This record gives sequence, structure tokens and C-alpha cells, in this order.
Amino acid sequence: MIYYASYNIFAFANGMFGIFINILFFTRFSILSVMEYQAAIQTTQTIMFIVSGYILRFTNARALFSIGTIARSVIIFGMIFIRGPFYVPYTFGLLYGIPSGVFWAGNNTLSQAITRKVNRFNFLSTNSALSSAAGLLAPLIAGFIVSESHGTGIARYRLDFLISALLLIAAGIIAMTIRETGERRKSFSVRDTIINNPEYLRFKIFFFLSNMMTIVISTFVPVYVFYLTHSYIIAGFFGTFSAIIVISSNVSSMYLQRRIGSSYRTIIAIVIASSFLYAVRGQYAIIAVFVASGIITFLMTPLGNAAMSSFMNFLDGIEYTSGYWINREYYLVSGRIIAFLILSVISIAGVSIYDYALAIPALSFTVIGYIKALK
Repeated sequence: MIYYASYNIFAFANGMFGIFINILFFTRFSILSVMEYQAAIQTTQTIMFIVSGYILRFTNARALFSIGTIARSVIIFGMIFIRGPFYVPYTFGLLYGIPSGVFWAGNNTLSQAITRKVNRFNFLSTNSALSSAAGLLAPLIAGFIVSESHGTGIARYRLDFLISALLLIAAGIIAMTIRETGERRKSFSVRDTIINNPEYLRFKIFFFLSNMMTIVISTFVPVYVFYLTHSYIIAGFFGTFSAIIVISSNVSSMYLQRRIGSSYRTIIAIVIASSFLYAVRGQYAIIAVFVASGIITFLMTPLGNAAMSSFMNFLDGIEYTSGYWINREYYLVSGRIIAFLILSVISIAGVSIYDYALAIPALSFTVIGYIKALK
């Protein structure tokens, strides 16, 4: 229960911050700056994922979870009060990725330890539903705050970001009271993250492909919604809408768990077909975006939970799991960076932002990678 509380306060803070930091960089600089920021995060996050493996020699996963959360707030405070390098998209991304890597390294190994004796699919579905509930109002509240704030640049977003930072501190403090400490390693080296287990190959393929479409949707689509409507409130509502879809998907998937295993190919086909709605332009574009995002989010949530449950069950036979979690990050980040590079090339080509949306149907075929993990 303490883990749920801490993680979901983190989710609420992230819901207030995540969408609007992208919109800030888009309105202040350009869509390319958003891609630079996201790519920078992925770079340092991966590095710190590796470094965290060494840190586990001296501490435990719970400590990494707490330290990473609180350190995130410090970087946000830097943007609010210091600016300078904190206000440069790429630099901010590099800095923000450092505590992010520490946090996710701690969270992954901690959740692995917490769920050894419970139904992992239900745990992942419950935690995803709760975090979505925590993020249900966060984007909408943030949208109202930003909309009603005055000033330009960071001044308009200051209150929203300040609240987010304070919530992150609260989440980190609560995490310190979690009883389960998670994995601690007596030794670690980069060699431990190079996995040659043939049974793990199917997960490598899954991890590389799994985030290429979803990272574009979560990063670009809220900015696209703002571009189409010029409304902070509607951009925030999009985050709330997405949270509602995730909650309903998780609740239904816990009752339909067995059917997911036998119908995942059909689900994947529907996801790919729905992605072509992003190509709609004109007065119906915003409606198409909400419909496509709703369908894809609803279907991808149980697919992701089922695949991750399969991976965590695989890890039960592994003595030290942190090397696998780090190796997973290699493939996830590689896929994300390739997706951002595709969007960056589109931006450099000087095409309309509408053309960014055309990348989503192309990337939707990467969802086929889930088949490997769900076999």
C-alpha cells in the first residue's frame, strides 16, 4: 500500500509536469526542441540506469526509488528559479534524465521484489489503474493553472511546475517507509548487463519495438492537440481523457485476462488500423486524434501488462535481476531514440506539423513486436 501511495503521488506530479514541459518547449522554441529534450532524457537516463547497478552495491532499490524521485524535484526547481542551462531543452533533458535513470532502476527492481508472491498481471493492472486515477485530474488541473497564469515563457508555467516538484518530494519521503527494500548487489559490472540467454531473445525484440509508437503518441500528440486547438485546457483534458481510458482498460482487462492471451493478434491489428486516423486533417482532425488515441490506449494497456507480466515471470528464475532490467533499458531507449530521430528528420525537412502525425501509422507496425513476448 505504501508503494502504491508513493508511486501514484509521483504519477500525479508527472501528470502535471510531463505534458506542459513539452508544450513550453514547443511554444518557446520549436517542435524540434521537444525531440531534443526527449532524446537527451533517454541518453542520461540509460547511463544512470547502468551506474545505478554499481550504486546497488552500497544501497538498495528502495533508496534509489526515493533518491531519484526527490532529485527530480531539484532539477525542476533549477528550471523555475535558476534558469540558465536548465532552460535549454537539450541541457534540461540531460540533467533531468540523471535522477530519472536512478528512479526507474529503483522502481523496476523494487516492484520485482514486491510482486514475488502475488499475481503480477493484477498487480501491474491495479498499479496502472491507480496511477492513471492519480493522473486523472492532474493534466486538467495543470491546464487550468497554466491557462489562468500570466506572463510568457517559464513564468506562465511556474506554479504548475512548483506544485509538481513539491509532490515529487512527498513521494520520495513516503517511499523511504516502504518495508520491502528490493534487490541489493554485492558485485556488479557492465558485463552483467550484456545478456546472451537465448530464452531472453524474444524479450529483446519486444523491448526494442514496444515503445516506438507509444512514446511518439505520449510525447507528440498532446503538443499536436495544443497546436490544433490553441488551448491549454483542452491539452490538459487530453491527458485526463487518456487516464480515463487507461483506468477503464485496466479494470476490464483484469476480468478478460484469459481472452487477451488468445486474441492479442486481433488486438494488434485493430491498433494498427486505428493509427491511420491520425492522418485526418481539417475540422475533424481533433476528433480523429481523440478517437485514435482512445482506441490505441485502451488496447495497448492490457497488451503491455500481459507482456511485462510474462517478462517478470521469466525473471523469477534469475538470481540477480538488475542486469536484465538494465539490458531492457538498452533496447527500450534504442527504439525511442530511433523514433525521435524519425520525427527530427521530419522537422529538419521543414514540413508541416500535420506531417508529424503521419509518422504514427508508419510506427504502428512496430506493435507486432508484442507477439514475441506474448507467445
